[in-house]
Amino acid sequence: MASQFFTIIAGALFALFSMALGQTNLLQTNVTTNWNPTGEGCVDTVGFLSCYADQGITANSCADACSVSNKKGSAPYNTCVTACDQLWYAGNIGCWLQSCWNQVYSCGYQLTAMYYFHGTGLPQNSDVPFYPPPNNASAGACSCNLGYVYGNVSAVSTSMQGSNCEVIAGGDNATLYECECCGLSWPISNILTACPKSDLSIISLQTFITEVEKTLAPSTDKCAILNNGSETCVKNYNFPWVGTMAYNPLSLPAGEPGTAALSNTVGNAFTVFPSTAVVTLTLLSSYTSTITPASFVATAAANKLSISGTSLLGLPTSTRSTSVATTSTAAAFTTTTKASSGAKTKGDRLLLLLAVVLVIIGVL
Repeated sequence: MASQFFTIIAGALFALFSMALGQTNLLQTNVTTNWNPTGEGCVDTVGFLSCYADQGITANSCADACSVSNKKGSAPYNTCVTACDQLWYAGNIGCWLQSCWNQVYSCGYQLTAMYYFHGTGLPQNSDVPFYPPPNNASAGACSCNLGYVYGNVSAVSTSMQGSNCEVIAGGDNATLYECECCGLSWPISNILTACPKSDLSIISLQTFITEVEKTLAPSTDKCAILNNGSETCVKNYNFPWVGTMAYNPLSLPAGEPGTAALSNTVGNAFTVFPSTAVVTLTLLSSYTSTITPASFVATAAANKLSISGTSLLGLPTSTRSTSVATTSTAAAFTTTTKASSGAKTKGDRLLLLLAVVLVIIGVL
């Protein structure tokens, strides 16, 4: 029962998270949203926006190429388009590293990296530069470490950590629910310890908590094991807590999760790109981009936009209605990206399809 229980919960969390981030469909823009749609504060605003625009054209070319030898709506066509999508998400990262690297600790860059992992179905790892940001990131950093938050979410979604509650319980319902209380509390506890006041609607945290409350409602002692910290859960059931604070999903403190919009602190993550003059970004099985980061400029600074729920706040009136919904980035294979140039793919459908095939092979 417990293994089935955790499988259901993990599946439910992943489904809820998918709804929050948007379906990975090439024709939809949620997963490929440009979280700095005006390029505010980037070291190279023109290059940043140009990169997104040029890759959007390539993304459409990729989808067109899929239809050359596959019937639209067929399984091979859908698989091909999914591979285009995955290259598209990787291409997003390159635009930031090229032209907005001074904001790599920002909410926008973290969301871009988070959407890459979500859109490709990959567990979070260290492949994306500067993600998650270090715990001591301050200048130009997001008010909540979203990389850390998503790390806890994806840990539940991709692999259940801790004990097999059914085996430990041995048929005892009280022990089973005690173990399950721990198993469903640890990601919530880790997240709320890090960002207790932040609005995390972007990952549907409150929706998940509501589902957890329904699941744990039959607990006769209302998850009392959580009332004295995480020590017993860690000792008895080996769940991966960070720190000693245990949040009881059945009795969370008032005001948590919070409602404070996600925003960036003032300043720049860096004023000198902390690497070589040319960077090779390698993601997935076939995405490689050679990036020349733009030079730092005096006008570079943190993006002042904030995120409440899933909406960007503080956009200029002229762009508010369209910029977030329509900006996109592209399916890239092997590209050379220079400052102020955008990512050019030269429209070679054969090479594009080869890259897509390599991604498909990597996924299968």
